[in-house]
Amino acid sequence: MKKKIKILVVDDEYVFCRSLKTFLDKLGFETLVATNGEHALDIIKEEKPAIMTLDIRMPGLNGYDVLQKVKRLHPDLFIIVVTAIDVPNMEEMLDHSGAHALLHKPIDLQKLSDTIYGFVGHLL
Repeated sequence: MKKKIKILVVDDEYVFCRSLKTFLDKLGFETLVATNGEHALDIIKEEKPAIMTLDIRMPGLNGYDVLQKVKRLHPDLFIIVVTAIDVPNMEEMLDHSGAHALLHKPIDLQKLSDTIYGFVGHLL
């Protein structure tokens, strides 16, 4: 049996996490959920997911902090920032932080799946 690719969804909005988990599970991924940055880092250390979706604005350890720490812990992790924040040059800022893609909320699920499958092709 082929091992499922693990995706970690990190967002402080629980309903958003559950909805995204349901969508990704239906696509055949093993979806893990963290509702804060600290929990996300614990999951990354333990589970070693291949892909992570990451919100930027979270209480405590925010998305930028998580990005910095993740790049040291798991440099090969494919990171998709999913955020409602829309500031000039955000894509450039995130690129320098180690993110691979940026999607805005409300999330376009087709764009999300296209982004994920674009990366998954490299894993197969």
